Amino acid sequence: MITSSHQSKILFISTFPPSKCGIASFTEDLLNAITPASNNDFVINICALGNPKVSNHFKYPVTMVMDAHQLASCIDTAQLINNDSSIELVSVEHEFGLFGGEMGEYILGFLSMLEKPFIIRFHTVLPDPDQKRLQIVRAIAMLAEKVIVMTGNSSRLLIEDYQIDSDKITIIPHGTHARTGLSEAELKISNNLENKLVLTTFGLLSPNKGIEKGILAMKEICARIPEAIYIVIGQTHPNLLIREGEAYRNYLQQIIDENNLQQNVRLINEYVPTKKLMEYLALTDIYLFTSKDPDQAVSGTFLYAMSAGCAIISNAFVLAQEMLDEKTGIILQTNEVHELAENAIGLLQDKNSRTQMGIRAFIKTRNSNWKNVAEKHIELFNKTLARPLTPAKAFSILSVNQ
Repeated sequence: MITSSHQSKILFISTFPPSKCGIASFTEDLLNAITPASNNDFVINICALGNPKVSNHFKYPVTMVMDAHQLASCIDTAQLINNDSSIELVSVEHEFGLFGGEMGEYILGFLSMLEKPFIIRFHTVLPDPDQKRLQIVRAIAMLAEKVIVMTGNSSRLLIEDYQIDSDKITIIPHGTHARTGLSEAELKISNNLENKLVLTTFGLLSPNKGIEKGILAMKEICARIPEAIYIVIGQTHPNLLIREGEAYRNYLQQIIDENNLQQNVRLINEYVPTKKLMEYLALTDIYLFTSKDPDQAVSGTFLYAMSAGCAIISNAFVLAQEMLDEKTGIILQTNEVHELAENAIGLLQDKNSRTQMGIRAFIKTRNSNWKNVAEKHIELFNKTLARPLTPAKAFSILSVNQ
C-alpha cells in the first residue's frame, strides 16, 4: 500500500468525553473510526468545548479547551489555532446551543477570526428560519470550505430555505455500530428480563423527549400484555440538571407510581457506554422514539436502534420520515398515547412482523456503519486539503460510494 510521507493535523471543535452529550459521543465515535482508516495520513486533535479552568478532566486527543459561551475565549482560541502552523484543517461540530450569544452567534466571532480552512457539520437544520437564524447560517456557510449534513432533508432545507449553494453541501450520514454478537435470550437473562417483552428508549432525559407518553401507554399495554416492560435509560441532560435538578425524572417517577407501573417501567439513571447500549438494543423488542420536536434532523439513538435490528415506533419527525416506511417501522400519525399503545400491542403480539421490521431496518442502515462514514470523511479531508488520493484509498472510497 502506498502511504503519504506527510501527516496533516486536523483540529476538531466539539464537545468531547467525559462531557455527556450526543455530540461528544458522536465525535468520539467518528474519531475512533477515522484513526484506523486514515492510513496514518491524519493526526486528529480536539479543541473541546467547555470551561478551560477545569480542563484537566480532558485527556488526549484534547489539546485545547474553548469556552464557547465567552466571546473572548472564542477569539483567543482562533488566534491560538492560527499560530499553530501544524494545524492544516479545522472541523467544527455545530449545534445552536453549543455557542454563546443570541442563537449561538459567538461562533461567527470564532470563525471570522480563523485563518485556517474549515469544514462544519450542522447537526440541526430548521425549516422556515427567521432573519437572525438565516443570517447566521448563511454567514457560516459562506466562510466554510464545506458544510456537512447528515440527511437529504437537511440538505434540501439549506438549499431551499437558506439559499446555500448545493456545491457547498455534502451529505455524510450519521454512523452506526455493528450489532453485538450476544443473543437476545442471553442478554435478557443477564439483565433480569427473562420472559419479558422489552420496550426501550435511550438518551439524555429532558421534557422534549416526551418519555411520559411511553410511560402512560404502558398502562394500556400492560393490561393486555402483563409481561411487557418499558426501560428508559439515560441521565438527565446536564443543562437541565443545572437549571431544574431532577424535577423531570421525579415527574416521570410520579406517573409510574400513580399508575402502579413499578413492575412494568424502569428508569435507569445511567449514561450508558456504546457497548452496553448495543447490548440493550439487542434485547429490545420495540424501540420507542417519543421526541416532541418534529424538526429534529437526526438522532444517534434512533439510528443505532435501526442498525441493531429493532422494530421502531416513532413520533413523526424528519429523520423518521426519511428512514422509516411501513416495512421498517411505524410512524405515529396522531401522536396520542392510545395510538402508541395500540401499535405497540399489535407488534408485541406478532413476533414475525417485529422480526421482519427489524431486519429491514438493519439492512437500511448497513451502508452507514462507522467504517464507511470514516472513509467519506477522509475523502472530504483529502479534497479540502487538495491532497491526491493514493490508489488504495481511491479504490476504497469508490467501493463505499457504489
